[in-house]
Amino acid sequence: MTEPLRISRIIEHWTLPEASQVLDHVRRARIELVQAGNFGADFYSLAGDESVPASWSGMPLGSVKASLDLAAEVIPQIQEAGALVTGQLSTTMHFGNHEEGIGLFGEQWSRIWADDLLGPAPCASAEEVTQRDADRSLRWRTIPGRPYRTYRGCMSNPGWLAALKAMVRKGIEVGLDGFNATHHYESLCHCRHCCDYARRYLGTRLTEEEAQAIFGFADLEEVPDIFTARPDGPPELAARLELLLAQGSALKRKESFDEVFIEHGRSLKPDLLVAQWYHKYDFRPHDERSLLPPELWAQGEDYLWYSQGPSKAVCSLSQGYLADMGLPSRFLHAAGGGRPFVINKYDYRRWRIWAAEAIAHHGTALAFHAGPPRLEQEEGANVAPEDYYGPVIRYQRFMHQHEELLHPADPWSQIALVYPRRAEMQAEMDCLDALKRLGQHLEDGHWLFDIILDDQLLERAGDYEALVLPEVERLSAAEGERLEEFAREGGRLVFTGHSGRLDADGSPHDEPLLQALRVPPAAGSIGGLAGAAMHVPDGPWSPETLLIKGLQQEMPVFPRLEDDPFGQRFLVELQEFLGRPRLVTDAPWFVRVRAWRPRAVDAVVIHWINYRQDEEAAIEVPLPVGPIMAECEVPEDSRVERVEWRHPEMREPVVLEHEESGSTVRFTIPTLIVHGMSVLHLHGNQ
Repeated sequence: MTEPLRISRIIEHWTLPEASQVLDHVRRARIELVQAGNFGADFYSLAGDESVPASWSGMPLGSVKASLDLAAEVIPQIQEAGALVTGQLSTTMHFGNHEEGIGLFGEQWSRIWADDLLGPAPCASAEEVTQRDADRSLRWRTIPGRPYRTYRGCMSNPGWLAALKAMVRKGIEVGLDGFNATHHYESLCHCRHCCDYARRYLGTRLTEEEAQAIFGFADLEEVPDIFTARPDGPPELAARLELLLAQGSALKRKESFDEVFIEHGRSLKPDLLVAQWYHKYDFRPHDERSLLPPELWAQGEDYLWYSQGPSKAVCSLSQGYLADMGLPSRFLHAAGGGRPFVINKYDYRRWRIWAAEAIAHHGTALAFHAGPPRLEQEEGANVAPEDYYGPVIRYQRFMHQHEELLHPADPWSQIALVYPRRAEMQAEMDCLDALKRLGQHLEDGHWLFDIILDDQLLERAGDYEALVLPEVERLSAAEGERLEEFAREGGRLVFTGHSGRLDADGSPHDEPLLQALRVPPAAGSIGGLAGAAMHVPDGPWSPETLLIKGLQQEMPVFPRLEDDPFGQRFLVELQEFLGRPRLVTDAPWFVRVRAWRPRAVDAVVIHWINYRQDEEAAIEVPLPVGPIMAECEVPEDSRVERVEWRHPEMREPVVLEHEESGSTVRFTIPTLIVHGMSVLHLHGNQ
């Protein structure tokens, strides 16, 4: 199998920087990718409009040509310094006013289709390729704080796709190595192209009887509004129509992305890097590609980019709110097959934690989005550019210096937590509640675990000592048999009450799978035991909603472990059932762990992240913890040669004293500031 492209260190500027603003960082931190500037519809709609701040167009100069000329100067300098360069490209969003001839609706449309810019125009005006409402008028919104009205190009319109292809071609001409597609999350509109597509798509999903019940017409060509069910129809069929249209929109998004970037873009530049800027706020079971089948999920993309929202920029330990990225990172590693991934959490204070999460979870550090603080902000915000550059460059350089310990590497995990992707594909918005709760308990208890997807069970179940299925309802009969076989062969299976009640396609099993293992718990217990299986019939899966201090926003939060009798009992019963964890430590709950086996070095690398900080400070002020005791299981047929402690703030590695007892090694970490690696160097038994 081909190893995915490695991108571990990235910097991002929404607005194209001058070379002097980025080259020093690229060289000092050995940056591999710079994502900078905007080369799509938003840029072309606003470039040259001096009344609008440059950040809205994502380009700094006063005209399309001047900004593209600057890009052609800056990009090769960054490349010569050692980094690839990708640009953001909005595939839909543009600004203006069609009634007043502003943006793409005025003279700007004819100006950008010049021979020295985008070439021949694909159509006479932007009106022809912009989304339409049900009355066929142009669709637009007024969003406070944004320039003018916000419009969206239509992803079903061949003319709009031709315009995007020209923008891609121009970006390649000025030297870009690739693109991250932004604003690529629109649904179908009411233009004739979308209506025709919706009719064709629904024709493959609905019977004539269902169409008659939903619309009052058996022939979809006769339906006046293909997006709306008749008001007196069956509610369950109206809900199905809504889901089918959402799934159809996701497929159309993928189809249009492939046509513009993968087919057209790579026909011009075969090694073109491509990604999409998507959102999975608060790790909810909904994002712009979550309705796609597995074979199309991020197909053809080189790196993954997910924003988690600005709510992840603040922590409140007293409320149990870490704003941590352990579960999203495990999901992206599994879903992306080990491809690079960026989690953008808009955290412009906890730079080291942001980088630490990427280091520990095989991700990409850092995506800072807003750029470093500016000198003019220093006095008012009490934040200086040095507060950014110091920790960011130190941590990125640490990644470069320890690459052989980080990549390539395989997770060294005892447990796989199974993600219900099939339920997510059906837009079941509560399907991740149990996973998030049990996942938090595993993190609080410092268990070494991965996330795998439900459709990966047959392939990957045997890679782990234990499987945890948190309300994974949709399982095939073959998967049920594999789970029973897994338990018979010595694996440990933990599953909750609704797991296995439905087939993979959502139809009910005649009898729920794993029925013989559904033993009720004894009095005072949360799990019932049946040999190698532990059945947890129910749990408090829904989070509480708390107003988070420092955020002034309500967020769903599970109780802190010390305040959570269910979580405490779960961890006790889990250890009684599974036996000794691979890692036993007295680290507090706000210290997170992840372990890997690097392929180039015979070692176990345990990553530690300390989330405790001065939450009132203007800049990142870690509150170190330690000493931390750790007892770790040693891989079979191995002995520990030495244990090293490495972290970005230290001069050189420290060799820790260790004691071996049977298959475990004991050592003590002196102090954990933010991130550290305990490296267990191994050698085979003689």
